[in-house]
Amino acid sequence: MASLGRPRRWPIFLMPAPASRPVRRSPPAPVPRPEAPATPAVAAESEEALRRREGVRRGIIRLFARLTRHALRHIEHPASADRTEDIHQVRVQCKRLRALLRLLRPVANSRLIIRENARLRDTAQALSAFRDAFVAGETLKRVFEDTAPRRVREAFLILGVDGRAPKGAAKLETAFENAAVALRRTLAVVRELSLKARGWHALEPGLERSYRRARTDFHECREHEHQFSDVFHEWRKRVKDLAYQLEFLDNVDPLVLKRLRKEFRRLGTLLGDDHDYVVFARHVRQREQQYQHLATFQPVRKRLRSRLKELRGREFAIAMPLFADKPEIWVARLSGQWQRWKNPSLAPAPGVPAAGDPPGAAVNRKAPDMSAAVASPAVALIAKPSAKARARR
Repeated sequence: MASLGRPRRWPIFLMPAPASRPVRRSPPAPVPRPEAPATPAVAAESEEALRRREGVRRGIIRLFARLTRHALRHIEHPASADRTEDIHQVRVQCKRLRALLRLLRPVANSRLIIRENARLRDTAQALSAFRDAFVAGETLKRVFEDTAPRRVREAFLILGVDGRAPKGAAKLETAFENAAVALRRTLAVVRELSLKARGWHALEPGLERSYRRARTDFHECREHEHQFSDVFHEWRKRVKDLAYQLEFLDNVDPLVLKRLRKEFRRLGTLLGDDHDYVVFARHVRQREQQYQHLATFQPVRKRLRSRLKELRGREFAIAMPLFADKPEIWVARLSGQWQRWKNPSLAPAPGVPAAGDPPGAAVNRKAPDMSAAVASPAVALIAKPSAKARARR
């Protein structure tokens, strides 16, 4: 008989089965999803140009107000004690405002445009009188930039050139106050201005007119290449207008139009130096008549002619490709860019020719080759319009 104190032992085959433990399994690996195509980054639109989603009239008023505020800021808050930079900035903003007025002249009340353009012109001229001596001094330094300082000082004395900052603080502040009044009045007129056309049709006539006048002046200047003539100053005004007007279209095609506009600005800068040389040459002639016994003027005149010849060679080298196209062709290309900007679905894919491009042409829309602008018209970077588009116009 088994002892009562010992535990009972079960046969192995009769022992209860141990409780089964749950098997831990790793979670299934996530199925990779196809990546969404990367959305191209949209460049921010410039505040100093027309925007895609605003009307032309509204955009023009916004730009006019912005430029006016910039000029008033320099009038009311001087940048320096001598006010030289303030004079320059106010005059530049007046030129940009006048370019806007000329852009609207064919589609607005021409009498109002002419009146306000004259108001801004008189404002800029009243301020320019305070910096004439300073500009003459800077021009003299450029003419003799590679000579001894003693020669420059002698020329300053003989020619009666001051070369210092503008004088007459009281009169200058009065001119600034008059400029502020004129700017505010012109802005009030522009805000009430009505246009006879909308969209591109409000811009096309003004752009074609500016380009046609600049192109005509270019051919006239070719006939006076070796003369100290005012026709170069008139050409400079038209080139400046084109540069400013293209600046208002920067958002249409930032890569192409900005470079085209910079070419016009580079030409305008050279023509500005050209005008300084012409004005300085007149000053030299006047002083030469008073001091006929002095031989100081001969090297000045010789140096002036040498500098001017070199400068005009650079001017014509830039201008020839810019003005190679007829006005109607030039503005039609801009029209094509405008239409594709307002309707992105019309934009051609990279490597695919735009409507109206020559047969078989393959255009790289991502990175246009600006080197071709030197040997061919700069506006060739803008897609040509089709024959049907020209017929509709």
